[in-house]
Amino acid sequence: MAKSQVGEESVLGCQTTLKKLQGTQVAKSVCSKAKSHAFIKDVTSNNKASSDDLFSIEKLDECRNGNTLDLHGKGIKKLQKFEKLPGIKTLDLSCNSIEEIEYLDNNNEITELKLYGNNIRKIKNLDRLQELQVLQLQFNNITSLRKGLLKLRKLQRLRLDSNRLICVESRELSGLSQLTSLDISHNQITDITAVNVLPCLEELLASNNKLCGVVDLSKCNKLQELDLSNNKISEVRGLSLLETLTSVNLSGNVLRCTECLGSLCSLQELNLADNQLKSVSSFAQQFPNLEVLNVVNNDIDFRDGLKFLMQCFHLVELNLAGNLAETPEEDETMRLMEVSYLMPQLERLDGVPLNPSNSEDQNSPVIQKTALASASLESTQKIMSCLMDFESQMEDLQQSLAKRFSQVKNLMESLPKKLPFKPSFAPESKKPDHLPPSTLKSSMTIRWNISTKPLAS
Repeated sequence: MAKSQVGEESVLGCQTTLKKLQGTQVAKSVCSKAKSHAFIKDVTSNNKASSDDLFSIEKLDECRNGNTLDLHGKGIKKLQKFEKLPGIKTLDLSCNSIEEIEYLDNNNEITELKLYGNNIRKIKNLDRLQELQVLQLQFNNITSLRKGLLKLRKLQRLRLDSNRLICVESRELSGLSQLTSLDISHNQITDITAVNVLPCLEELLASNNKLCGVVDLSKCNKLQELDLSNNKISEVRGLSLLETLTSVNLSGNVLRCTECLGSLCSLQELNLADNQLKSVSSFAQQFPNLEVLNVVNNDIDFRDGLKFLMQCFHLVELNLAGNLAETPEEDETMRLMEVSYLMPQLERLDGVPLNPSNSEDQNSPVIQKTALASASLESTQKIMSCLMDFESQMEDLQQSLAKRFSQVKNLMESLPKKLPFKPSFAPESKKPDHLPPSTLKSSMTIRWNISTKPLAS
């Protein structure tokens, strides 16, 4: 699943050391893209805000680069010096100690505002930023949206992940008619039906929430990427109506089957790991253009799965580990041989490149397993081919023998059970030595007449 395009450079590996301008101790700010919330710890000798808490206006020019003002990790707690910033398009106030959004009303030229990694609890005072297109508020303490976003008509990308949101209502999002990307992952949201009011939404990331039961996204007509992983979802409705959907992540849920997903002809990437699936028999018909599939840790029979996935002719990456009847480690080579033969277009199986010479595979991350060498793989493919040919010949021979046996059986059944005459080679009775000559002569005459009598036709 592709990562969100909203603020890719934001909290990734961000670790800064904040020093008070005239403080007695050093405060450290750590912002991490991990699933845990970022935190900013500011240790001061007193709790009252002093003039030192205000970032001096003279230092603003030092942090300016063209139309970008970078104040990332400067220990800022108040925004009283930001009443007017002429020419600024991008304002970065991330990883500070800001608690309230204020004094930005006159900066209506700003198109990108970064406020992630602060202590903000409420979204407000953004109504006049009519040109704002990108807003990053992840890693704060926001509990609700209310009316804070209603006037941002040109907003296209919004990040609210890693906050304390419990619910998102339709009226709170109704003004975001141009929003294309929304990240509300790592919150405590129980229902996302409200996103159906976003007509231009292309990317929805709502993983690691408290979604459960049935989720309906039937009105997100332009949705391309969907991430609902690590929830308690048992059914997703309306996806079959989304003709542009190319990537779906439903891993870590409680799905038992995929019939609820419907037919997704444009889908290229599907992650259903850590669910309760028992079969993939319908995948070729449901997802005819699927290229990447992850069904790790389900209840799918390995060989049964291969039989049906053979019909997914565009599949190039398959993750099938952790399912039923999985071969032991010593049979890993044989398993790779079998899959490689049955699915020749496949490039990766459970993170192992089946074609290590491919330069694209060399640059992609690999799960810690030992890949077969190219020459070894070629040899095993030949062996597998010979074994398959031999098996086919044995099946043909078995069918031929069965046919011949049937013919012999039918012939035997057509023969009469009793002969129509007595055989001429019947054994003669022993002549008694004590018969008189007259009796012996008469007996010989009768036997001669019988032996010379012609047989009935």
